[in-house]
Amino acid sequence: MSRFTVITYHTPAFNCFASGLKTDCERLGYPFHCLALKREFNTLIQAFDYKISFIREMVERFGCVLWLDVECRIVRPVPRSWVEPLISTYVTGKSSGFSSGVLMFDERHLEVIDLWMKYAVKYPRYPDDFVLDFLADAVGLEFKQVPLEFYDRHTTHPVARGLWENDHTIIQHPTINRWPEPSKYRRAFNGNPWNRRSRCELVSRQRKAIFYRNFGGDFDSIQNRMEAGQEIEFCESGWVFDSVEQRYAPELYWPDCPDDYSTKPRSFAKSRDAFYHQPNEKSYRLHAKQKMQLDAVDARKYDVTDTQSASWLRTHWRGWFG
Repeated sequence: MSRFTVITYHTPAFNCFASGLKTDCERLGYPFHCLALKREFNTLIQAFDYKISFIREMVERFGCVLWLDVECRIVRPVPRSWVEPLISTYVTGKSSGFSSGVLMFDERHLEVIDLWMKYAVKYPRYPDDFVLDFLADAVGLEFKQVPLEFYDRHTTHPVARGLWENDHTIIQHPTINRWPEPSKYRRAFNGNPWNRRSRCELVSRQRKAIFYRNFGGDFDSIQNRMEAGQEIEFCESGWVFDSVEQRYAPELYWPDCPDDYSTKPRSFAKSRDAFYHQPNEKSYRLHAKQKMQLDAVDARKYDVTDTQSASWLRTHWRGWFG
């Protein structure tokens, strides 16, 4: 019997992903609960914040839960060493932090979830994982962290940020769902900095990054076939390519939403290097975390510099985190 229930929800636009995760849970013997909403949210932040209340409800209902974004896939059994509270994390050239697409909580963490919900409402401009990241630092929450990897296909990290895998992969957390509106996700996670490029060029470049992070096939083979320019339409690893027109897209979004394959960056290596060697400036996540503050009540309650509060924290956190 599984010690946790896999939970997720999706809006109508993401219904196409639910069957994959359901199949994985059936194969591995994990209880699975998926809520299919009948409406879309007005903003990404609203969708993120709904997740928090949904997770709380599921913890009260099932006890220990493993939240996975609906587009995730479970490649191998979840290790016994994955203990709650757990979250996936990442490091890039200029940013690092929580990624809340993979989360594990149980009944001991309802107060944590309530605190998370409270500050997500207080700071509606920021994604839910920014808020949880802030709270972890502000009140001393300690999570079991499972690292994810964007580009290195030889990584030992257990979470792949794409539809690729190696012998160490437990969870695939792809981002092909961002293909139709990549700029919407970029604004949510990176702010809206000035850029000299046109909107069309920005979208094409963002989609090229989605391709390099998510495609599970041979990049050199695809590059050679696209340069040959002799195939009107061919499929490879869940993507469709037209080497004559130099168009491509994930199968889910072909032929309605193709893009220009010839746009920069023009190689996996160049995309990877740009990602890990970004300008040395403060990340949007760090900027957001520095903008957030505990209110007066929570500042008094969780202030670890105060002797009485420090004693309370040691006792209370021990109950939460074992």
